[in-house]
Amino acid sequence: MTDSPQAESTSSRPAALRSDIQQIISQGQKQERERRGSLKAVVALTAASLLLLWRSFTPVEFAPAAWIALVPLLLLGKVDTLPRGSYRVLAGLGFLWAGITLQWMRLGHVSMYGALFAMALYVGLYIPVFVLLVRRVRSAVPQLPLWLSAPVIWVALEYLRAYLFTGFSWYYLGHSQYRWQALIQIADVTGVYGISFLIAMSSAVIADLIPRERLRKLGLDVADENVPASTDATNSQPEFSTGNRPGWSGPVCLVALVGLTCIYGMVRRLPDDQFGKGPVIALLQGNFSPEVKHDDTTAMERYRTHMMLQQQAAAEQPDLIVWPETMFPDLMVQVAEGITDDQILDVISAQGPISQDVDAEYIIKRWRDDIVERSLRDMTQAHGCAIMVGIPAQTVKLNAIESFNSAVFVRPDTGIAGRYDKIHRVLFGEYIPLKDIFPFLQNLTPYGAGFGLTAGDGFRMFEYNGFRFSPLICYEDTVPQLVRQQVQQQDADGQAPDVLVNLTNDAWFRGSSELDQHLITAAFRCIETRTPMVRAVNGGISAFIDGNGQIREPDRIAEMDVSDRLTVNADLTDLQGMRDPATGRWRRQFTGLIVGQLPTDPRASLYVKFGDCFAIVCSLLTIVGMMWSVAARRRQ
Repeated sequence: MTDSPQAESTSSRPAALRSDIQQIISQGQKQERERRGSLKAVVALTAASLLLLWRSFTPVEFAPAAWIALVPLLLLGKVDTLPRGSYRVLAGLGFLWAGITLQWMRLGHVSMYGALFAMALYVGLYIPVFVLLVRRVRSAVPQLPLWLSAPVIWVALEYLRAYLFTGFSWYYLGHSQYRWQALIQIADVTGVYGISFLIAMSSAVIADLIPRERLRKLGLDVADENVPASTDATNSQPEFSTGNRPGWSGPVCLVALVGLTCIYGMVRRLPDDQFGKGPVIALLQGNFSPEVKHDDTTAMERYRTHMMLQQQAAAEQPDLIVWPETMFPDLMVQVAEGITDDQILDVISAQGPISQDVDAEYIIKRWRDDIVERSLRDMTQAHGCAIMVGIPAQTVKLNAIESFNSAVFVRPDTGIAGRYDKIHRVLFGEYIPLKDIFPFLQNLTPYGAGFGLTAGDGFRMFEYNGFRFSPLICYEDTVPQLVRQQVQQQDADGQAPDVLVNLTNDAWFRGSSELDQHLITAAFRCIETRTPMVRAVNGGISAFIDGNGQIREPDRIAEMDVSDRLTVNADLTDLQGMRDPATGRWRRQFTGLIVGQLPTDPRASLYVKFGDCFAIVCSLLTIVGMMWSVAARRRQ
């Protein structure tokens, strides 16, 4: 008896089902292999971009790398679909890049390893956010050229970084070009953001010119020209196809903009003979470990060293002598108006138990006495010039003692002319946000849980011998909006500063690339405001910077043998030039004296008048692009 056709069909079903299952499994395995291959391409492209970014800044300072650094990242913007895990790769490698770039943070103190981790995590996130925004904007407006959208988005993110979490305006693309004087003069119109725009635009133009076939060979999912795209495997949402072939409008616009920028820079840059005759300034540079500024046992050594340097500086007959940040060993104390002696004792008692060996009269005298003011006044009268001193300060107020990081200006004719208290505090270094809510954050500062500085209440202007000096402390010279506000406000009062004076302690970072990047970043503040700057830095790099952003050679740079600290009149050895001929790097980590005449700058600055209009426009355009993208996705 033979089987019926129905029986044969039934018996063949398991075999067919097994075949279908095997085919599905094989197809899935193939797709997984392709996904892994695509993800490797994402890793390679991201790593290439971040390596080029790292080489653009200190310690390598290979400026040409910046002009192509974003190309690999922007190629990911041309991919129709990104494999799953791409943004995790971007975030992970971004964290690694930021950690390597900011590795100098760990040198300050063992507790700063945690701060380095947090900062690297934060800065590294800008990498995936940049790629995401580029893709979203191009998805919403595929006709918009990459060479227009990408630089706008990059500048918007740099501007965001200047404000978010108190701001971190370091390692901007524009900073890499500090040597190209003709190019960077545009900063007095657009700020450093205009230079970053041109550099990002260069990468976008190159990325637009790379054929999509090259990306396909890397295993990335790129549709044929003029063929609609599929979905993005990263988020399973419809993506886009950049089917339009790139023309020459991008390269032409880039060349034109860079050319016009350089022409502007050559016209705008002031030659030496057109600067005004400025003040003679002497910068004292110690080389004390950062720990010692809170160590009373070394206070006398710091004092004697700087006094010896000051005596040598006075022989140069300067208008101003500048001490670095917090290098004056005594605490400048002040009692707020209306505070009684009993209230002083109450506040002191609230800080902790008072030793029985210390009587109330001594405490009151310590806070009421003006011994530090008298010491500073005697010092400046002995030398016949003004002195600006970095000094820690405290003020007793009702129910509180406020601590400040301060600069005191002393004149030989009038004594104490005023005190500037630092406004822009360093995150974790000078204050701990939300420490009452998240107590573990107190472990990220080298000073302990009870430490914290109060922000100053405003800018200060000090005048002597017909010159106006405006102080900045520590990282304030890296904050573009702060320095611009300072110069604008003082200019509106009819007292535009002739010289910005930065008092800093960079010895925390042990001669690392932080010192170079700090100096480079400060130079852009001089271009933006057309105001020269001097920097007195414990550990280096002390410097004179003119209104062109040019780091100038001083009239004299001399080193003191530290073994002579106990000698009343230590001899100095003159050095040749700001850069060490053995290493080619700026001189650092020496105890010495830098003296020079810094020319004043007669030019006005559009950046001071109008601020970050360029960066704000870029930010608004980015927001509009994102809103457009959200609306387009909802329509789909």
